[in-house]
Amino acid sequence: MKKKSPELLLVLSTLAIISLFFTVYLTRFVTNQRVEAAKIVEAERKKEEQAAQKLAKRTYQEKMNDKINNKEFDNRMSVPLIIQTEEPWREVFYGVPNEEPLQNTIAINGCAIASLAMVSSYLEEEFQSPLDILDWSGNAYFEKETGTDWHIFGEFAKEKKYQYEDLVDQKELVKMHLKKSHPVIVSVKPGYFTEVGHIMVLTGYDETNNTFWINNPSDTKKKGHAEQAFSEDILTEEALRYWAIY
Repeated sequence: MKKKSPELLLVLSTLAIISLFFTVYLTRFVTNQRVEAAKIVEAERKKEEQAAQKLAKRTYQEKMNDKINNKEFDNRMSVPLIIQTEEPWREVFYGVPNEEPLQNTIAINGCAIASLAMVSSYLEEEFQSPLDILDWSGNAYFEKETGTDWHIFGEFAKEKKYQYEDLVDQKELVKMHLKKSHPVIVSVKPGYFTEVGHIMVLTGYDETNNTFWINNPSDTKKKGHAEQAFSEDILTEEALRYWAIY
């Protein structure tokens, strides 16, 4: 058998070494690609998990506003739901000066303030918190025995240069304004919605079913008022007076 020349042996050795290095490189490359792919999958999993946790932690107010903004309710204006017991305004003083601070907060007394914040947010197309309303009103309109004076609605409309109508108890006028996409503030007596006098915002009217949408500043997940359409009978029984601001 003829011996291979030294030159050929050198070439074959070189090729073997190159092949070995290439195999090692390819193995490492494939391994690294798999590791990177696994990292991407894990990162996506963590991102989805964090998003799910964040969604689970969203407040009732946030979840309802998502539904309102997504037009999930027919014949309803995009008036944001603002709940008086939410942070950061819940413990801010609102009431009678020099009285017990814990009993004079937006969480307890601020239904009218929160209602004006809802209306103003809708009309300005920019979020206005109860603190923005309080910066204007202070405690000037609050009465110890009766709560927020109804004059605040006309005075606020005048300050903001909004149109304003005192509708008294005329539900046909209420319907007319709601069909024109004008929010209507309503004062209700103790009963279905509250154990004391209360202020809320009517945000829509369904003529077919003769029902009303209501943003209740003392709403909770348990009450679920923002997701319910209320009959005219309930409104007739509970309402004392209406004001259109637009």
